[in-house]
Amino acid sequence: MAFKSLALSLTIFFFTITCNGQTGNGVDIIPHWTKNDTHAVKIKSTTTDNNNGKLQNYTSSFDLQFIVKEVSDSNYKVEWTYTNSKLADNDPVLENQIAAKLINTKMLIKLSNVGRFAELLNVEEVRTAANKAIDELIAGSVANPTMNTQYKASKQLIATKQGLEIALLKQIKFYHFSFGFNYKPDFVKTNNIKFPNPLGGQPFDAVEKVQLTKLDTKTGICVIETSKVVDGKILQGSVIEYVKKITNGNTKAIEEMSKANLEITENTMHQIDFSKGLVQKASFKRTMNLGFQNRTTLLEIE
Repeated sequence: MAFKSLALSLTIFFFTITCNGQTGNGVDIIPHWTKNDTHAVKIKSTTTDNNNGKLQNYTSSFDLQFIVKEVSDSNYKVEWTYTNSKLADNDPVLENQIAAKLINTKMLIKLSNVGRFAELLNVEEVRTAANKAIDELIAGSVANPTMNTQYKASKQLIATKQGLEIALLKQIKFYHFSFGFNYKPDFVKTNNIKFPNPLGGQPFDAVEKVQLTKLDTKTGICVIETSKVVDGKILQGSVIEYVKKITNGNTKAIEEMSKANLEITENTMHQIDFSKGLVQKASFKRTMNLGFQNRTTLLEIE
């Protein structure tokens, strides 16, 4: 059964990170940085598509560096830069394709005093570099109308500051995912949240769980894990309605979706040296099985 791939290809439009920590006793994840501190970060992005049993894997890697430019009682200003990249052939993740063309572009990020992402400061400088990168992608995809359309859509997205942050800062935001919260041992925080709908329409109801799964006060190391699960019945109903529209009510297609084991889940893990406020390693895994398409996205800090 052939359906349009829009739902899974435009990941930059609905990537979100939410995390609710605790107050009181526990471990605080905050930066312990001073001006001119410099740290290297390696990130690997792996995308696996399963189309009718045919697996396709794409792995791209990125080297980044961040330098603490300013420290005050109210915030941190940190300069992030891609220093190298190795992009997989035909990597379907648009933000990876753009990031690979932003080597040596400096992105000045403002964080709160507890390390939570606040905003991109040098917006126009970064937008100019991103526009150039996307223009190159558009020019090189004339023979591929689907990708050409997606590149043009991403160019429209970065016209706003918020869109620029969504399209370009996923990896940087992921590094700061767990900062600014207090985590208690032996406690699972459960939140009812809304998850963006990749098919359009109303966001999905989902359940998020946040937990401190390891705490070693001697070494100053902790592990924080989160999970998000979209309500299966609501997901299936949305997929069936989508299939009805794009197949003009094809009975066989609708029946297949009614029996399919559909899933949208997200899981994260951050191992953090909380004595220094540095991420040692982390992973973000999204599984999105919509019946007619199945994609797993894995982002790793190494």
